[in-house]
Amino acid sequence: MRSYFDGLLRSFEFSGRSTRAQYWLFTLFSIIVCVAAVFADSLLTGVPVQSKELGPLTVFVAVVHTLPTLTVTVRRLHDIGRSGWWYFIYALPVIGAVVMLVWMCWPSDEYGNDYGDTSDRGAGSRRRRRETYSTIPRVVRMGSNAARPPSISRDGHNTQERFI
Repeated sequence: MRSYFDGLLRSFEFSGRSTRAQYWLFTLFSIIVCVAAVFADSLLTGVPVQSKELGPLTVFVAVVHTLPTLTVTVRRLHDIGRSGWWYFIYALPVIGAVVMLVWMCWPSDEYGNDYGDTSDRGAGSRRRRRETYSTIPRVVRMGSNAARPPSISRDGHNTQERFI
């Protein structure tokens, strides 16, 4: 789900990179949302699912997902070292779709390229470790097996009493 929301939130961001997992998870969840919209329209309007008529909810979902799908595809192309202008290869009827399918399954560039580093990949990257920042020193955090520093009393001496 994080990849889906990341794709929606980065709707206007053509720069940067998106991993293979981000692209395919975004695509999967958008297809699920579109299918759910078709069935919801069928229930609300009474039009059968097999008809060629699109309901208002289906049209809304399709419009909302158009730009994010374009941008996540461009960022995926950046991740394999290709320019976003390669998106227009879809203009070739069958060949373009096959080439894009192969490229979307292509492994990411291991190192940085002209479009960013591997740390530039966004929320779904497994290579980037999520940093957690805390004002509490690691030795004092709960669950740590490290020895705790001694408490200091008001007069400046070490004590065995703890206020925590």
